[in-house]
Amino acid sequence: MNELLDYFKKNVSIPAEIENKLNEIIVEKKLVKGEIILADNSLKKEHIFVVSGCLRSFYKTEEGKEYTIQFAIKNWWISDYITLYTNAKSIITIESLTHSKVLILDKNKTDELYKVYPPFEVFQRKNFEKRTATLQKRILGLLTLSAAEKYNQFINDYADFEKIIPNYQIASFLGITPQSLSRIRKEKFKK
Repeated sequence: MNELLDYFKKNVSIPAEIENKLNEIIVEKKLVKGEIILADNSLKKEHIFVVSGCLRSFYKTEEGKEYTIQFAIKNWWISDYITLYTNAKSIITIESLTHSKVLILDKNKTDELYKVYPPFEVFQRKNFEKRTATLQKRILGLLTLSAAEKYNQFINDYADFEKIIPNYQIASFLGITPQSLSRIRKEKFKK
């Protein structure tokens, strides 16, 4: 659990009593490849911090088609933000793409900690603002970029992901077919 405390301490000074409170509420979980940490139709309100490995959040239609929303690797956060910040049930699933280690913070316990130690809340708000900006950038890219431009942006922004994520999930994240991704890669490597 020290990984998350180290992450926090790089950005905010944490008094010993707050560090002890954090240690009390952080839950460590080791996941195997393919394990689901959050299933759709759930009301779990958790912040998930990735210590190692890779996780993916996705939406699955009634017909079984998957739309990847987010990937998360070391020092990234992932969650179902709709469930986290509203009373709605989860419509996404979060799975581990590799053997992974995550640290989980229950939202209600975290909210209590914010009341006791406001600088921690400010730090977490800034983290959330960065995640929101990244999500908006992703949405704009999906709406305005060509398939090749989406792939190039993915490679520039997430070079580490391509090595560990299956092609069909990358294609799902980019909003293109696996066949289009294959064609784009072939063209890119010809150059």
